Amino acid sequence: MLAEIAAGVFCENGYEGGNVGYVSTGLGGLVIDTPPLPHQAREWQQRTAAIQPLPLYGLVNTDCHLEHMLGNDSFRGVRTFGHESSTRPISKYTPTLIEQYVGRFRDLPPGMAAEMEQIVLHDPEISVQDRLVIYAPDREVQILHLRGHTPGSLGVYLPQERVLFAGDTITNNEPPALAQADSLDWVETLDRIQAMEIDVIVPASGQPCGKEVIAPQRAYIADLRQLVQELFEGGASRRECVEKIEMPDYYPIPKGQETRIKRRRRESIERVYTEVRLSQRKRRL
Repeated sequence: MLAEIAAGVFCENGYEGGNVGYVSTGLGGLVIDTPPLPHQAREWQQRTAAIQPLPLYGLVNTDCHLEHMLGNDSFRGVRTFGHESSTRPISKYTPTLIEQYVGRFRDLPPGMAAEMEQIVLHDPEISVQDRLVIYAPDREVQILHLRGHTPGSLGVYLPQERVLFAGDTITNNEPPALAQADSLDWVETLDRIQAMEIDVIVPASGQPCGKEVIAPQRAYIADLRQLVQELFEGGASRRECVEKIEMPDYYPIPKGQETRIKRRRRESIERVYTEVRLSQRKRRL
């Protein structure tokens, strides 16, 4: 459902892959992420064209995971913004990996799977390092590096409207995904967002929210790291950490999402275990 969360600022949460956004500016519209399914990406392209008659100014991918950028193909010719570290992971998206990703979707329209497997992903045209500011005639748009969920995660911040499109850096009512994370960086980024002037946060999935979601997410990440570290120092293996850590008090598992959330928890524990092991190794050197 398309919702206007501030004047000329929209969020759509009805597509596969999570939320996408649109910011109207005097320079043209700025699209934030794209749906991964081609028919939905084409629909999103048509809807953005109907919001504002000017040609699109650009497209920001909040990270280089397929659910955020596979639909970029429907926006060919529009300048794309991404973090400078995204080139390497994008180059690893072979046709086989894309095929595996497509296999996650059921009941695709005829020919859709084959169409998705033919998509060629491209590096962003404009590389963001720490912060890039777009000074449009009617509003300021800041593209910020939000290190943590991935090395190249980005957010789109509208200081006048006090809105942040946070991508997967912020979760609403489900545990964060740490499979490619730096947990310590993520905690620092959450502290940074907490200190910003923000009224509305648009996460990658779930409803727009406020800063009330930050504290429990920060505690979850910090406690997860602490639990893994204690088990590691007690001689536990990676597998033993996965078996022993549950943390049921933080985020309830929605009905029908048990397999997905349990897989996310396992991948997060495994990643943090690797972080802790590397940290201990550096201390011994």
